[in-house]
Formats: sequence, structure tokens, C-alpha cells
Amino acid sequence: MIELGDDNFEPMIQQGLWVVDFWSPTCAPCRVVSPILADLAREWQGEVHFASVNADTELRTRFAQQISGLPSVVVFQDGRPVDLILGAHPARVYRDRIAGVRSVHP
Repeated sequence: MIELGDDNFEPMIQQGLWVVDFWSPTCAPCRVVSPILADLAREWQGEVHFASVNADTELRTRFAQQISGLPSVVVFQDGRPVDLILGAHPARVYRDRIAGVRSVHP
């Protein structure tokens, strides 16, 4: 998983399928989501791009994407948001939602 910020977010997500974790170091549920997404990143390496954005420091990106609650996992296809998963959930929820997007946007 790579870290994205205000300076590189937009150019990076323009091609392919991206799963972006908006998180904060002070957010306890964020610490639950991060290892789940790291596992999925290993599972889908080369097929889906995984990234994270620190919502406390990368405010321009946070507000541009209208992120109001954390954790927020946004799935982008070629720069467009196509799914939002708000809050912490079991791994199967993330796997199923991302797999669903992959089936519609191969």
C-alpha cells in the first residue's frame, strides 16, 4: 500500500482500480481497517492499487473527496469514485465490495 497526499493523489488515481483508505492516527477504527486492506493489497497485487491518505494532514484531498467520517475507504475507477465504505467492517465486507466493483469495472 502506498501513501498518497495532496501533491500526488489526483494524478495517481487516474488509471485503473484504486482502493484508497482515508484514515487518521487518532482514529481507533482506522487501526482495524488498515491491516485488512494490507492483506487485500497482497492478495490482489498487480490487479488493484491500494493506497492510504492521512486525512489529518492531507486536507485538500480530504475535502476535495468530501470525506467527513473516518475510516472511509473509497474505490476509484479511472479517477472516478465508484464505491464508498464508511466505518470499520469485517474483512469479508471489503473483499466482497471490492470484488463487486472489479466485476463491473474489469
